[in-house]
Amino acid sequence: MEIRIEHLNKEFPSRDKDGKPTKAVSDLDLVIKDGELMGLLGPSGCGKSTTLYMIAGLKDPTSGFIYFDEDDVTHLDPEKRGIGLVFQNYALYPHMTVAENIAFPLEIQKVKKDERKARVEEIAKLVHVDNLLRRYPSELSGGQQQRVAIARAMVKKPQLLLMDEPLSNLDARLRLEMREEIRRIQKETGITTVFVTHDQEEAMSISDSILLMKDGVLIQNGLCQELYVNPNCLFVAEFLG
Repeated sequence: MEIRIEHLNKEFPSRDKDGKPTKAVSDLDLVIKDGELMGLLGPSGCGKSTTLYMIAGLKDPTSGFIYFDEDDVTHLDPEKRGIGLVFQNYALYPHMTVAENIAFPLEIQKVKKDERKARVEEIAKLVHVDNLLRRYPSELSGGQQQRVAIARAMVKKPQLLLMDEPLSNLDARLRLEMREEIRRIQKETGITTVFVTHDQEEAMSISDSILLMKDGVLIQNGLCQELYVNPNCLFVAEFLG
């Protein structure tokens, strides 16, 4: 699925020093190609998570448009957008087994039990947690919990996967391992993915392209190597260098 964003703005009621509404995202134009993994990169407070939440439907834009292929989804409810979400907090249900956690979105959709079981086993194999299905979240490592969270987001077969700082709670070794795993899963499924991070190395290693933001504004967007070799300003050069 291709994502197209046109003139997207998000203002908050709080005021800046000049008395104007705080702009979290300012006049953002963007195309995310079908099957692409795009890294949404920038320093803390630059508007990257707000942008992700508007794509997800968790925040309404002040103005502008969001299209999934040719469909205008700007004000569509999140559950109707066909998306999978993975957050920094894994948010697994502690009283449910791994299998039950993964299957939960399918229960909400009233998918039949046999099909639920088959789809849980299929996605569990893809993310390498098929040997953990009977365990509870408290019995899993951080990396294993993150795999389960990814499986739960993808078991619905979404057209778009949105990931907000999914590796920030992991230690350095696990972050490297999960980077490779997320890239592998994305390549194998071909799902269009937006990956929010403040970590330059993480974005460069996992993404097809990068959108670099600062103060709510898109500073440069393009292939990873292009931004690294041909930065369009000093900020891009210093941030990626």
